[in-house]
Amino acid sequence: MQTQCGAQLRQTGAMHVMAAQRPVMIVFDLDGTIADSRELARLSYKRIFALMGYGEISDELADSFNGPDADEVCRVMGIGPDRRPLYDMLVDQTDVELVRTVGRMFPGTGHMLDALAPHAVLAILTNGTQRYCEACISEFAISPYISLHSGFVSGVSKAQRMQMWARELGARRIIAVGDRCTDIQNAREAGAFAVGVTYGMGSRDELASADALCDTPAEVAQTCLRIVREA
Repeated sequence: MQTQCGAQLRQTGAMHVMAAQRPVMIVFDLDGTIADSRELARLSYKRIFALMGYGEISDELADSFNGPDADEVCRVMGIGPDRRPLYDMLVDQTDVELVRTVGRMFPGTGHMLDALAPHAVLAILTNGTQRYCEACISEFAISPYISLHSGFVSGVSKAQRMQMWARELGARRIIAVGDRCTDIQNAREAGAFAVGVTYGMGSRDELASADALCDTPAEVAQTCLRIVREA
């Protein structure tokens, strides 16, 4: 975990200088926050579980996995340690392939990132794989905006990753943006300002405990800029 993050920091060169100039770090969930991935995730889980011999799962079950991490999905589906490597391999291959065919961002996301990048260090945390995260960044052409990114690492929560990045950067404030209740929970554990987006998978009721709710990427930009100014 530390080696991976250290390599990312070395690649960004003057990251510590950037953090001093931009003391706020904004950490985005990927699926349902930046990536409009409902169709992609549904297709992916249906294909993966068919290949693993589960037959055709329902749209509702497939949609329920858009948010939880791989450990939780495997727990629900009864995938034990013996079959976990196969599951991980199929998820990685399938998601990366689908990004190139059905991957897309929510409208206005590019403008949101462009508005925020001069004022904060931007990062992406996803429960997808590292290759999936990087495929999305490449396919959406958002690498100029994203300073740090990480896929799912078993045993490392999003809250722990955010805290580690904040310590490395010397960031004085964290803003966490996501579309599921687990994103809000991780924001709380990390001591971050929690922004819930209602245009993803989570409902307003699910996200009710967030510090702010935003209905569009433009509202996310406005909310985050207000917090940056306060910081």
